Amino acid sequence: MLNEEMNDTFSLNDHRDKIYPRIFLLDELREEILQTLGEDADVDADFPIYHLWLKDVALGFVVDRGEKYTFISKRHLGIEMTEEELSALALKNFERDFEFRLVETVFGCYQVCGDPDHCVTAMFVAPMWEKIVAPMGKDIVVAFPGYDLLFLTPADDEEGIANLKMELYKIHGMGIEKPLKDYLFLYKLEKKEWSFVMCDDYTPD
Repeated sequence: MLNEEMNDTFSLNDHRDKIYPRIFLLDELREEILQTLGEDADVDADFPIYHLWLKDVALGFVVDRGEKYTFISKRHLGIEMTEEELSALALKNFERDFEFRLVETVFGCYQVCGDPDHCVTAMFVAPMWEKIVAPMGKDIVVAFPGYDLLFLTPADDEEGIANLKMELYKIHGMGIEKPLKDYLFLYKLEKKEWSFVMCDDYTPD
């Protein structure tokens, strides 16, 4: 992960324009908190505010403080804003500050390109994500093995899915700097619905 900290004390109102949504893996961040704070950790209070998505993938919120990101926990909220206000502000800031585009990869799939620290989070900002995938015109299979790696291919493209699986296998063995996991997810374009699919077992209908 980035140089992200959980227990800093600061005022959210001083950083309103730099609050963004950010994905993370629940178990990994919980372990990081315990290692960082040790016996002083209050997991309930120190753990980032989040919304569980699928598997162990969650959407939380961070403050971009220049050289580091700080996850926002209940300790930070205080009386300054509610969780609902925090979420709305973070999503609004993200749409304002970032742009992403779809490009073809050399291995026969597509990649979402833009700010590398936030590429995968674009999936969770509905208006932005719908704009990115609209040109596909069909259901898609999505993988995000790293925070700066967001790949997709049409869900009915057997060769594209095989290429994507192979790329995940290669990346897994490379030991990339900011890894996530070699999960596959299915996005239903018309229904705007997500589901998890097993990487080894998934084949187009």
